[in-house]
Amino acid sequence: MLSFLLSLGLGFGSIDQNELSAQYVEQIAREVIVEMRAEMKTEPTLVVTERPEKTPLAAMAYANGKCVVIVNTNETAWAQWGRFLNERNRPQWPEIVAASVAHEMGHCLRESRQFTASFEINEDEFRGIQSTGNLGPKPATVYKQELFADTVAILYARENAGEQADEVIEAMIKARERYSANEPTHNTAKMLHRLIAQDTNRLENERMGVAATRLLSML
Repeated sequence: MLSFLLSLGLGFGSIDQNELSAQYVEQIAREVIVEMRAEMKTEPTLVVTERPEKTPLAAMAYANGKCVVIVNTNETAWAQWGRFLNERNRPQWPEIVAASVAHEMGHCLRESRQFTASFEINEDEFRGIQSTGNLGPKPATVYKQELFADTVAILYARENAGEQADEVIEAMIKARERYSANEPTHNTAKMLHRLIAQDTNRLENERMGVAATRLLSML
């Protein structure tokens, strides 16, 4: 499974590697992997390379539990960081990048597959997904995968971004709202607003994937 958090954005402020270097994103990604590796079935791998996809950050999740986080240095893809990063939130750039990495790793958590198989989408969200023009199971599956990974990103931000957590989460949700017309299967904003209105703290000794499942099941 290849996940794209930063894909399909149009009309955003462009970011290049003079403003945000690949080496800096790699450093942050390695730190997040260290922090989250206890949540994973196997040790995650980080790859920094140039790929043709239109996203600067992605993850490959395998059935055996292997997780590969990809930093894509493609110049066109790199500009997609402008969906989240701007002058107003520049002080939170490190935390926003870290939460984005946590999102990608969320797709690799074993609970992600369980959640995607069992979670029922409510009627409002399903009508929105129908606008993709594809009524098969794939759009609904993508939506559930993104919702789960977004929840992992929120949990990560709450636990690691300190006083910046609210700003980081706001940047992520606003990006979802802003580009929902481009990709309805990624329009998780309504559910995320409901999520952050409740207590998003993990229970004692609760794995992050278990916490994400629990919180979403309460919505």
